[in-house]
Amino acid sequence: MIYLTQQKRVLASIFEKADRPLTPVEICERARTDLPSLGIATVYRAIKQFLEDGQVRLVEVPGAAPHYESAARHHHHFFVCQSCKRLFDLIGCVRGVKSLAPQGFRVKQHEIVLYGECSSCAVDSSKS
Repeated sequence: MIYLTQQKRVLASIFEKADRPLTPVEICERARTDLPSLGIATVYRAIKQFLEDGQVRLVEVPGAAPHYESAARHHHHFFVCQSCKRLFDLIGCVRGVKSLAPQGFRVKQHEIVLYGECSSCAVDSSKS
C-alpha cells in the first residue's frame, strides 16, 4: 500500500476531477487552492510516482506541452488550442478509422488531434 501525503491526496483529487488533461503548472495552480505553499517540484515528484503506479498517464500531443490525466479515463482524442495551448477532450471517436490503413495492415491504436482555438480564445480574437 502506498502512503499518501496530504499533497498527494490533493493532487490525486485534481486528477479525478479534471475534465481535461493538465500541465504540471495547471495542476500546481489548482492544488494551491488547498495547499498555498505547494511547490512545482512536489507536483513533478507526485506525477512521477502516479505514473509509476499507473494512476496517471502522460498525454503527448505534437505542438503541446506534456499533459497528464487520470489513467481511469476512457479512450478519447484531443483538441489543442493554438492560442492558450490548453488541451481539451473530444467527445466520441471517429468511425471506420481502421479502414484507413492499407490493405493487409492491422491498426492496434490510433490518435486524433484537432488544432484551432478554444471557445474562450475564439471570442477574444473576434473582439480584436
